[in-house]
Amino acid sequence: MTYLPAAVLVPGCLLFLFQGCWSSSNFSSSADVNCISTDYKFNISCLIINLEYVECTWTKLQTQQINYIFSSRFLHNSFRECSDYLWEHSQTVGCRIHLDKPIQKFDPFYTKLSVGENQSVCKKYIDLKQRVKLNPPYNLTVNSSGRDGEVCMHWTSTTNVKQNCMKYMVRYQKASGPWKSSSSDCVSPLSSGVVYTFQVRSSMSEMCGDSHFWSDWSDPVQWKDNKDVKTTVQTPVYWHALGIVLGLFVLISLCTLLYFSERIKVVFIPVAPDPSKSLQDLFKKHKGNVESWVYISKELKDAFESDYTESPCVVCDPSSTSETKAEAGPMKQPVS
Repeated sequence: MTYLPAAVLVPGCLLFLFQGCWSSSNFSSSADVNCISTDYKFNISCLIINLEYVECTWTKLQTQQINYIFSSRFLHNSFRECSDYLWEHSQTVGCRIHLDKPIQKFDPFYTKLSVGENQSVCKKYIDLKQRVKLNPPYNLTVNSSGRDGEVCMHWTSTTNVKQNCMKYMVRYQKASGPWKSSSSDCVSPLSSGVVYTFQVRSSMSEMCGDSHFWSDWSDPVQWKDNKDVKTTVQTPVYWHALGIVLGLFVLISLCTLLYFSERIKVVFIPVAPDPSKSLQDLFKKHKGNVESWVYISKELKDAFESDYTESPCVVCDPSSTSETKAEAGPMKQPVS
């Protein structure tokens, strides 16, 4: 067996440490070859997204337009190249690792990023439990609690996490002022007549890992105390409803009068001869009687007849013989 002198071993070890290969406790011997000790230039960062998958991203170097090759493994598994890369400007900037077994997401996790020929950046995560990032809450609503100047928020959270394992943070902004944070879902006091903007985010609580990462903020929701606005809005609505009721009443009244009054019916719907009847019927069947030919109802006839009686007044013209006798005076009787 050949032994190397100590003077040769020490520089070799220094060179080995300078290249920064990980120890065998972190990676297998095949994974340690050509690893760079520091990854500050590439900044590999891995998170568990919504307890569904692991997402690793890295900082690409502006001077190198290459597609990096990313590999990873959990404890007791072998390295596998990424099957779902994240792209930006036609260059790989991240990887999404789908979990074969959901329970393995909290096992030690190893990553390796190939940045060039015979060079790789390696990083180990002993535990990803504190690196969980949830999806932001959604369906945020803001309602008054009934107390003066207090509002409460309600939202929908992700279904992959138990509610007792989650914590929330609310922030609100008065008009365009600074943001204020609160751990309660109800905030007060709020000024009347001012527009407020609300948002909420979530994270894992201390009971289930106490993640160091918060979800993104939810979509903003604006709220305003509309006490003064409601009184001014109710008046036009009231008059509008009253106008509709009066209009319906007038329309029903007109329809009733039109149905029971023949005279009004003639004014609005004049009687016209039936074009299907020929003029021959006027002379043959009805003997020139137009009313019978047109068929005017008895009610219409009665409507146009006078409803009162008056004794006739006979006027006689005096004859010419009577006038002559009156002018000549009384006739004399002959003397016997």
